[in-house]
Amino acid sequence: MYVGRSYRLIEFALWSRRSVIYMVAVSLLAIGLFIMPGIAGFSVPWPVVVVLGTTVSLVAGFKNSQVFTRSNEALQAFSQLSASSRMWAGLCKDFTDAATARQLIYGHLAWLTALRYALRRPMPWESMGRKANIEYRRRYHIQEDTTSLDQELRGLVPNEAQQLSSMTEPAIALLDMQLAQVNGLLKGAAVPTQVYSELLKLMRDFHDQQARCDRIKNSPYPRQYAIVSSMFVMIFCTLLPFGVVPVFAEMSHLGGVLGSIAIWLTIPFSTLLGWVYMSLDQVGESSANPFEGGANDVPISQICRDIEIEMRTALGETVLPTPLLPVNGIAT
Repeated sequence: MYVGRSYRLIEFALWSRRSVIYMVAVSLLAIGLFIMPGIAGFSVPWPVVVVLGTTVSLVAGFKNSQVFTRSNEALQAFSQLSASSRMWAGLCKDFTDAATARQLIYGHLAWLTALRYALRRPMPWESMGRKANIEYRRRYHIQEDTTSLDQELRGLVPNEAQQLSSMTEPAIALLDMQLAQVNGLLKGAAVPTQVYSELLKLMRDFHDQQARCDRIKNSPYPRQYAIVSSMFVMIFCTLLPFGVVPVFAEMSHLGGVLGSIAIWLTIPFSTLLGWVYMSLDQVGESSANPFEGGANDVPISQICRDIEIEMRTALGETVLPTPLLPVNGIAT
């Protein structure tokens, strides 16, 4: 997630430069066909371009609105996880002995670790494999790219780390383990019934929030809408210079310097308009999957590290992991 004041124009321009190159090439083609002998005057009627542009605006706006909803829901899920994790640490510390509290809290941290690794795994429909995103990702790094789940779990649940790492759903297995531990506390009369009930409510909330995150991760933004939006944007941007070129060609009748270069103004103005539409579509596509590790995604690594620091501080530990600070204004 970008947490700086604002993206710099040069950053955004470099990230979206391929759309600029495409629009310049299409604009040159439109000018060439317009002045080519034999087909001189070739263009697309401006009303057609206007109607298509209006349709594209509506479709792109709908897509970006839905993408924002997905991203906001993902952020809400991890905000709820933060609150529930604090409550979990408080109940474990206040109502169980030190060894049991440490075991329960470290088990919870192991679950958060398994969850974020599951959410970071690549999916076929995600956009991090695109060249623009690969290039931009060089400005920062994702913790899950530099360590493995097994390495992380060995510091939290060393006895079960190897077995958990080989499972297809280690996060679910860790929740089951914690539920068994909580049930054991009640059976051993180690906690009051009221505390047991509260711990069960928190366990239910952990399951609910993981289900929300899994749904967002495993269910892409509907491909039919995503593909139609991108297709419409590309068609509009391709036809745009062919509708703009006769408008500027008419200005050649003005004479003077402006008249001699009028038709070539098609390039900057078509490029500007096309860049706006294509950049909106690119932003929407790159924000549709809020857990893949993009610059605008939910910073689950940082959130989980902050939770870990808080929970281990509650245990009285003094040797704590360092916070994950933003790199080049990007929190991961």
